[in-house]
Amino acid sequence: MAGLRKLKDKYYSRIWYRNDQGKRKEKLIPLNTKSKRRAKKLQKQVTKQEQAFKQGVITLDEIDSKKVTNLQKLIDQFMEYLRASDRSEKTLSLYDLALNKTLLKIYPKTNIELISDYTYFIKEIRKQYPNNTTCNIRLRSIRAFFNWCKETGKIKRIPFKIKSLPTKKSRPKYFTDSEMNMILNKASDHRELYARIYFHWKTGLRLSEIHNAIYQNGFIKIIDPIKNGAERSIPIDKETEKQYYIAKKCSYIDDSISRKFRKILKDLELYKSKFGKRSFHNLRHTFAVKKYFQTRDIYRVKVLLGHASVKTTEKYANFDIAELDQDFEINRAGKKSKQGVTPINQINGVYNGNKRPQDTKNNHIQPYA
Repeated sequence: MAGLRKLKDKYYSRIWYRNDQGKRKEKLIPLNTKSKRRAKKLQKQVTKQEQAFKQGVITLDEIDSKKVTNLQKLIDQFMEYLRASDRSEKTLSLYDLALNKTLLKIYPKTNIELISDYTYFIKEIRKQYPNNTTCNIRLRSIRAFFNWCKETGKIKRIPFKIKSLPTKKSRPKYFTDSEMNMILNKASDHRELYARIYFHWKTGLRLSEIHNAIYQNGFIKIIDPIKNGAERSIPIDKETEKQYYIAKKCSYIDDSISRKFRKILKDLELYKSKFGKRSFHNLRHTFAVKKYFQTRDIYRVKVLLGHASVKTTEKYANFDIAELDQDFEINRAGKKSKQGVTPINQINGVYNGNKRPQDTKNNHIQPYA
């Protein structure tokens, strides 16, 4: 346990440890104060860091009486970052539940450097959320928070690696090309709504990701420090570029887009499928399933979706190819659409733009990027 030592009118915290040769050594941590009362207060912080050092969470050189970051302070900064990034109210609510109502409940008045016991963490979070699906939602938010702290230099290392709990795998719900025809036709009288639907369908971006997206030389580029500073680029065609600029200036908030999209699905009787209710997020599933159907390259799909692990992406490959061949107009080889089915870019809408570009040399329709 750390003790106090006074040298030249200033106090130091005294830590004993054993080096690689097993010899007992002493390290003095400067407290930078002449006040014994202040020194005792700072010593408590050093003692906690000493415990973290002995558990292998931090190194000896990282022990510093001034480098102790309050968890609540970091969470407040992170929430401010989210608000400044124009995250939807729903997203902010999810992070608030995971951080202020869950993480702080497990570690009240704690410095983030002292969080280390993953077994204890999982045990406590399971007490709050016995359902694994709900628990995983909270874990994703906490993992994103830790990653942000690391990427922005708030902490030197992440307290522990968070793993998702096992859940019953559900089949990703997607929209067939004929269903997308119906949806886009229904939305064609609403310029901004049409643009948001079309853009997310063609890029697979999450609802809120458009706010961090920029267009560069035929690609949509997304950089998000919440996800380990992940960066990815998605190739798009001219029509999707056009809809991007309209969608980027959309006056609707994300929650409003989600509600309007759900109303369209209900009006078209597409809301409920045999695999469950569908939502705006299923445009991302549609992009993923169709992209894998076209490329048969699961790693390519992983990169386009921004997944950290290909295991997350594998669920989009578990479909019957014959079924997908009926649901999507373009197959992997890039052949023409089936006879009698109107290509989606040729629907009679106000904002559907030009026809799909033709490859005159090979005389076939080029698949979208």
